[in-house]
Amino acid sequence: MRSLPFLALAAAALAATSKNPNVIVIMADDQDSLLDSLSVQPNVVNQIDKQGVTYNKHYCTVAWCCPSRVNFLTGRAAHNTNVTTLTPPYGGWAKFMSEGLNDNWLPVWIKNAGIKTYYAGKLMNGYSNNNFEKPAHPKGWTDSCFLIDPWTYNYYHSHWTNGYTSNLKAFPGVHTTHVTAEKLLNWLDDLGKSKDQFFMMVATVAPHLGLAEGSGAPPPPPSQKGKFLNQVSPRRSNFNPDTPSGNSWIRGLPKLSAADVKSGDQVHVGRLQNLAGIDEVVADIIAKLKQYDILDNTYIIYTSDNGFHIGNHRLKPGKRCPYEEDINIPLLIRGPDVPKGLVNTLANHHTDMAPTILQMLGVPLRADFDGAPIAYTAPAIKAQRKNEHVQIEFWDGGFAPNGYRGEESGQLYFNNTYKALRIWDDSTDFSALYSVWCDGSKEFYDMKSDYSQMSNLLLPKALPSAPKYFKRPLPQLTARLDTLLLVLKGCKTDQCRKPWDQIFPKDTVNNVEEAMDTKYDDFFKKQPKVEYKNCKGGNVKSNEGPQKANLWKGA
Repeated sequence: MRSLPFLALAAAALAATSKNPNVIVIMADDQDSLLDSLSVQPNVVNQIDKQGVTYNKHYCTVAWCCPSRVNFLTGRAAHNTNVTTLTPPYGGWAKFMSEGLNDNWLPVWIKNAGIKTYYAGKLMNGYSNNNFEKPAHPKGWTDSCFLIDPWTYNYYHSHWTNGYTSNLKAFPGVHTTHVTAEKLLNWLDDLGKSKDQFFMMVATVAPHLGLAEGSGAPPPPPSQKGKFLNQVSPRRSNFNPDTPSGNSWIRGLPKLSAADVKSGDQVHVGRLQNLAGIDEVVADIIAKLKQYDILDNTYIIYTSDNGFHIGNHRLKPGKRCPYEEDINIPLLIRGPDVPKGLVNTLANHHTDMAPTILQMLGVPLRADFDGAPIAYTAPAIKAQRKNEHVQIEFWDGGFAPNGYRGEESGQLYFNNTYKALRIWDDSTDFSALYSVWCDGSKEFYDMKSDYSQMSNLLLPKALPSAPKYFKRPLPQLTARLDTLLLVLKGCKTDQCRKPWDQIFPKDTVNNVEEAMDTKYDDFFKKQPKVEYKNCKGGNVKSNEGPQKANLWKGA
């Protein structure tokens, strides 16, 4: 049964929304929140940000393309979709199909409600010329135009599907963002004339790294060539630091060479050029909606699948880490009854997006959602309940640069697998990240004093001098956080939204501050701990350690 706050929030939003609104989602690929990406997007800023709500604590729960997109499109955590990497056996389009998700995702639910559905751009990794229609096309779309592997990241020679036909079309010499724009603008012409209610998802491959010939800066669209050439990636305090930072294999990385730094700056320039290209598409969408007088009845959601780092923590350009550059991503919403120019500071995440989109369209929510609708209308924002946490999870499918031999088989396992908890307590100005890696290493960052995550307070040298939290020693806090993470790493539905109810009887403890009471010290000390048997490449339950926390039964 759904919790009352979940239903109350949904009712508050529905009561204020316009009749039969449309929804357009614009999803960039690897756009950051912290490396100045919005600085080259005046249309995104002026037409979406300033005309709606910006969510500055929006997070992806898996910092990797395919599992993050599946999370977004199903409203379920990656540990429940079981799509956790890019390729079989643990991820990609083939895994999405084998898990039965093609029958049970956002476009199917929306189309079954009688609303037209459209998709242009990158869908998910492994969707290729060999399997785009076998055993079935992606279901639920009125019309679609998907990028096809192995040409997805070939910016000037992309290949595309054409609806539910067997035809593929190549676009040599045409920038992929322009192909995306042409298709969606044609659909908007048809929809503007028909006035049919619709959902549309626009998923550019930009500004992802170009992979046509190795890995490098994404080639710019014609209109952006020669621009931003003097820009360098932001030198945040964690950029190529003299002192090692991060955890697990990251802490052993050498400093980037001058050549590495220059290469990263070139990637940054290419990203800015492509983000500016996306900004042109946003302007075209706004103009088309105005032309047909449907802008005011259309929600526009701007976001990314995950974030990106360039040189942070000595890391070469990429993602897949539990650090703020990779997980804190843009989310901007404008539309009917959405306040203008508001910054919403309460935490939310990609698992909340499918419920949010269904609510916008007036489609009933689903019982198996792990997320809940984000507040976007003025009444809902006023009534919104604080969300204390976001759970981050990751399984490496063999992409980490380092590995070690497994104890049982001698197999080489890659150790970029972890669980993390991003947590806040606004009443005490507390903000932190706690993580547990598959090799047994742990992290705690005080995100108020160390937002760049340079000082892991759980390192042996740091722990003795670590500050107190809630007037208690740090180990008392991390004991609570570990138990909360234990619940969240396997949670389903309401368990994900109210995890303290899986540790204490309902409403006994509702946040970390209440859990810090000294009477619970022994209880948390005896809890099972988050741990791994080994560093597997995917979500294997037998490898995931304890799955359930002990329930408080009184002193």
